[in-house]
Amino acid sequence: MPAVLSSALTRARLLLGGLADVLLPQTCVVCGVRIPADQAPTCSECQENLAAVRRVPYCWRCGRTAKPVTMDEKGCGRCRRERFWNVGGVARVGAYDPPVRSLIVGLKYQGRERNAAYLGELMATALRERPWLSELDALVPVPMHHLRRMQRRCDHTALLAAALAKQLDIPVLKGVLREKNTPSQTRITSRAQRFENVKGCFAARHPQRVHDKTVCIVDNLIATGATVHEVSKVLRKAGAKRIYAAVVARSVIPSDVQAEALTVPDNPPD
Repeated sequence: MPAVLSSALTRARLLLGGLADVLLPQTCVVCGVRIPADQAPTCSECQENLAAVRRVPYCWRCGRTAKPVTMDEKGCGRCRRERFWNVGGVARVGAYDPPVRSLIVGLKYQGRERNAAYLGELMATALRERPWLSELDALVPVPMHHLRRMQRRCDHTALLAAALAKQLDIPVLKGVLREKNTPSQTRITSRAQRFENVKGCFAARHPQRVHDKTVCIVDNLIATGATVHEVSKVLRKAGAKRIYAAVVARSVIPSDVQAEALTVPDNPPD
């Protein structure tokens, strides 16, 4: 369903009240089953599945799924060894598995704006659990190149940032622009190639607005961390004081070290 039509139907449901169940039936944003118009945007089963996903522990510093025993004040056993990791912390909704994956795909490739609004609520809940939330001056969405925007139904990251800003009352700052239109990261499985693909892609936009600010990068997901790494470099060069990140999910690609995150030894080497 086109994003504009979806938005119009949502407004119509609010106006029609109880008649909406008959005239404009609402469906679960995850599985598509019909639900009452005055209900949360997910069915009860998907709500339970999302709650279970959100309970899975993850590293406060890099967002990887990880056992609590593998984490300390410096992060998990993985990111402590990643010298490139350059953000102070990550807030996430869950791993890139159903039902989170369905919400991201529906937003990113089908332009479902309801998904952005709902994910904004879930991301806000995740951020409220982070001690650095009160430090934030602005949210900085990962930018989309204008040629890529012409191919997509929406700018999904911008929508996520707007939804999150509404929930937390934190301004959105478009502090970074994408200068190079490189291949999509989703088509690249090599960890090294992902870093090379986004190297030098971004530039500061109005650096003076970022200077001495504590900002939070907003994106739909983190795989290797290459994109967040590059955006963070640009923000730091522009004078940002502290940099964090908020994403919907952290995914796993075959070549990434997090692939066995839940089977690491209880006492991994430092």
